[in-house]
Amino acid sequence: MKDLPREIERKYLIIRPTDDELRSLPQANRSEIVQVYLTYTTENTSRRVRKRGTSKSGYRYYYTEKTPVSFGEKIEIEREISENEYDTLLKEADPERKPIIKERYCFNYKNQFFELDIYEFSKDLATLEIELDDIDAPVELPDFIGIIKDVTNDNRYSNASLARTQKLNII
Repeated sequence: MKDLPREIERKYLIIRPTDDELRSLPQANRSEIVQVYLTYTTENTSRRVRKRGTSKSGYRYYYTEKTPVSFGEKIEIEREISENEYDTLLKEADPERKPIIKERYCFNYKNQFFELDIYEFSKDLATLEIELDDIDAPVELPDFIGIIKDVTNDNRYSNASLARTQKLNII
């Protein structure tokens, strides 16, 4: 288990930036994401498929399994798949969870790489993530983003949970 690929990240609930603020993000790369959670085959391991890209650049497809390990850390096994495999896996969609449809803005700030997600179902709130080598590594949050709180270990803000609720709340 030690050599399995790890995802270590911090996640923040933020005030949803305006369209003008999104356009002014420093050298941001925007993509559209449709993320569908699949039925569980192993307890504690979530499975999903993702379509990512734009109509202009085209789309890529991914299959991912994530298993929580500790605070802010998961084992993440991901592979690129064909559009046909994506379509086939959609037949295993979890009926209790709706697709997550979002726009992702990736940008660098002070030598740190951030991912800002704008969800179709939320007009006022969004999330900001940063992947780290160590969960305790210092993070310098962008001063132009309205940070509400750190939600790293709050399962209500995981995409798997958001697929059930389709709501971002300040709780």
